[in-house]
Formats: sequence, structure tokens, C-alpha cells
Amino acid sequence: MSSIQNKLLALLRDQGSVPLKYREIGRRIGEKYPQTVKHHIEILKNKQLIQEKNGLLVLNKKDLTSEDFFNFPFYGIANCGPATAFAEDRIEGFIKISKNAFPKGNVKDFYLIQASGNSMNQAQVGQGKKNIEDGDIVIVNAKNQNPQNGDYVVSIIEGCANIKKFSYNPNDKQVVLISESTDKYFPIVLHENDNLNIAGKIIDVLKISN
Repeated sequence: MSSIQNKLLALLRDQGSVPLKYREIGRRIGEKYPQTVKHHIEILKNKQLIQEKNGLLVLNKKDLTSEDFFNFPFYGIANCGPATAFAEDRIEGFIKISKNAFPKGNVKDFYLIQASGNSMNQAQVGQGKKNIEDGDIVIVNAKNQNPQNGDYVVSIIEGCANIKKFSYNPNDKQVVLISESTDKYFPIVLHENDNLNIAGKIIDVLKISN
């Protein structure tokens, strides 16, 4: 779900309803183009998340059941800086995510892990270009273990998990794991024959940190 759609839903949760005036709605969510606002409103209508009633835009309210959620396995912490958090193949619990908020794909291919540190606070993950801050939960596609340059990944180095931007140079056969931060962090440089395990590609970020 795009950042504009999230802002629209947040506005309706806060206000209850708003007049269906695209320019005014855009002003309130920080979007200057009324046609863009209209486009995203129509998407939310098609998803049956919102509706128009008597000239007002309102949320579609319904009682949520277990069928409205996916349960994702949560595996604990991965460092955004040096790989110092030991990776354990042990589920610590499950986190419920609404099916409406989940990216397309087979739910069984995904897991969640919590970011530790600030070395990825300038990352741009997914369509929403979300950064990764200390305490955020990242959604990882475990089936995607052959990343492309520029992908954000969870890597396992000497038994420790970390979160980095992936880069591979076939000429010198080097893998470089890059930080994207307001602070300075040195990259992690490995040879393709080193003991590096890519535990999946990061496809979204849940912004739940305080």
C-alpha cells in the first residue's frame, strides 16, 4: 500500500469522515495534485477499504476475524551495523498483518525480523521508499536468495544476521554489503567464495518504532 493511501486511511481514522473534495484532502495529507488524490481514493474504494456516503468519504467498517489476517513468523533481531546479533533458526512468535496491507506473494515465503541500529536509516525500501530505523520490523522474502544489485537483504555472516544493501561486482568477484545512514559506516566486503548466506530480500518495513 502506498504512502498516500496510508495517509488517506490515517486521515479517515482520525476524522471519521471528510468531504469528498480532492484538493482539500490533498492539502491535509500533503499531496498537491488533486488527480493523484482521486486516483488513490479510487484504489482504496476498489479494495473496499473506504466508501462515499452523502458526499463524505468514510472508512468501510467491519468486524475483523482471523480470516482477515496473516500470521507471520518473527525471528528476533538483525543488526543494521556490524553483524553481531546471532542468527537463530527459532521462531520467537507470530505477528498478525492485515491481508489488505500485505504485498502480493505466497505468505509462506515470508518472515519478519526486527532491525537494530541506525546504519540503514537512509534506505529506500519498496514503492514507499521506506527507511529502516532502530526497532522497525522488516518483511523478508525468504525465497529470494539471489539478490540483484541495489536489493536490501538479510545476510548471515559467521552465524550473525545483519541488514544491508547488496552489491556484487563480477569482475573481482566481490560482494559488498552497504550501509545507508546519516552516520558513517564502512561497508562489509566479501569474496563470492566466503561463507555468506543471503537469508532473503527485504520487501517492506513496518514502522512501529517509538
